[in-house]
Amino acid sequence: SMPCRILEILALDGSSVKLGDPLLTMESMKTEIRLTAKADGIVKLHVAEGDICAEGKVLCEIVGVEEA
Repeated sequence: SMPCRILEILALDGSSVKLGDPLLTMESMKTEIRLTAKADGIVKLHVAEGDICAEGKVLCEIVGVEEA
């Protein structure tokens, strides 16, 4: 499995996002990948810039306002 590195956090923890908003940029095998919101809600980050993450790690979640 290939680890990835978190290059840039684009949405602050606890901030409100809409579907398609950019959340973070990560790099794996010299390819940059931008993660975007799959729903409207509140961002809960589980990583920070510079983190090295194993395959399968939850990087962030989008929760409903009532869960935040």
